[in-house]
Amino acid sequence: GGREILKGISLQVPEGGMTGIIGPNGCGKSTFVKTTFGICPYQQGEILVDGIPVKQLGRKKLAARVGYVGQDAGTVFNFSVYEVVAMAVNLRRSGKTAVIRKALSDLHILHLEERGIQTLSGGERKMVFLARAIVQGVDFIILDEPTNHLDISRQLFLLDYLKRSGKTVLVVL
Repeated sequence: GGREILKGISLQVPEGGMTGIIGPNGCGKSTFVKTTFGICPYQQGEILVDGIPVKQLGRKKLAARVGYVGQDAGTVFNFSVYEVVAMAVNLRRSGKTAVIRKALSDLHILHLEERGIQTLSGGERKMVFLARAIVQGVDFIILDEPTNHLDISRQLFLLDYLKRSGKTVLVVL
């Protein structure tokens, strides 16, 4: 609405580590991370991924470098869990099924692979979208409120999994 929401933000995410953005509801955390993908435009400054301005990368090249799991896990079509995760894998990639099943197994949701995404709980859906980001094969993942809808044991599991993943993770909490 023409309001300036964020000003003077600077962040460097260390490679292979997990960085958290923490703050109260409505303070601009999600808006901040959405600027990386062009979902929310910005007027000043520069956003770099691997030293390259995101405006130069374009959407396909950016998606090849950065995985994103947003707050909302809504779906329009009732694809199976396997199909949802498979959407992130290059169709020509050999071993596609093994990569997908490994991600589902690592996240303890392999038993859901044939279920329709719309039949899952919010927490289960969140884990499916995380699996999709993992099979993208990227080294950098941005997660917006990944622990929403998860019980405490799944929250702890997820944060530990991300910490041990070796990926560069930016997480909004």
